[in-house]
Amino acid sequence: MNTDRKTTDSADAMGRQLARVLDDAPLPEGVEARLRAARETAVQAAAAARESRVVLAPALAGTAGSTAGRGQGRWTLIALALVLAVGLLAIGQSQWMQQVMGRADADAALLKDTLPPNAYGDPGFNEYLDEKPEGEAPPPEETETTDR
Repeated sequence: MNTDRKTTDSADAMGRQLARVLDDAPLPEGVEARLRAARETAVQAAAAARESRVVLAPALAGTAGSTAGRGQGRWTLIALALVLAVGLLAIGQSQWMQQVMGRADADAALLKDTLPPNAYGDPGFNEYLDEKPEGEAPPPEETETTDR
């Protein structure tokens, strides 16, 4: 770590020395005028930005943030929190209903099936489904017949 500090110190010293040389050097012709023009443009842009912020402040005077001192802001926040809570409850209810309906569809499919529901719980049933009978031929492939 000591070498990193020495490297940083030497780089800082070199930077300071370069800055001194540049500060003492005279500027070429036209550079000073361009720098002055750029500074004036930047100052005008900053002044315009400040004026636009000042114009927006009175326009926002009637919002909840400015009415908080009069007690209306508190009711606005309570109303917003209530609307948010009701919305979250509605979303939760909707998701719960979708889960219930999905499970009901699965239960109805199980009850309509000719297979007894106990078979699905039997560990050998999955093996039975995975096995293919030895004498069974693969399904015929559909070939395209074209009339010529």
